[in-house]
Amino acid sequence: MNMLMIVARESLLEELEMLLRENAITAYTIHNKVAGRGKTGNVYQTFLNQETNVVINAVLPSTETVDKAVRALKTLHAARTKGSHGQPFSLKVFSLPCEELI
Repeated sequence: MNMLMIVARESLLEELEMLLRENAITAYTIHNKVAGRGKTGNVYQTFLNQETNVVINAVLPSTETVDKAVRALKTLHAARTKGSHGQPFSLKVFSLPCEELI
């Protein structure tokens, strides 16, 4: 098993959930209002900046499921990066080995 960890701006949550459903991923955990720092700068909620990140963790049973989901996420990333006029697009995807213990 592998766990995908998807980190993105909260404004992408609906689109990401649709992408997961379209790729037969129906079980996942969402962490809202996540602050942090990365290539696109600081992300934290203030009076002037209301947008924070969201982290989605999805445990996937097979390599095929992981590959299919990652292809779809890479397609989304490429499309958004192309339209961002050189600005980095706030989407990161990580894959971690995962073992269910309980």
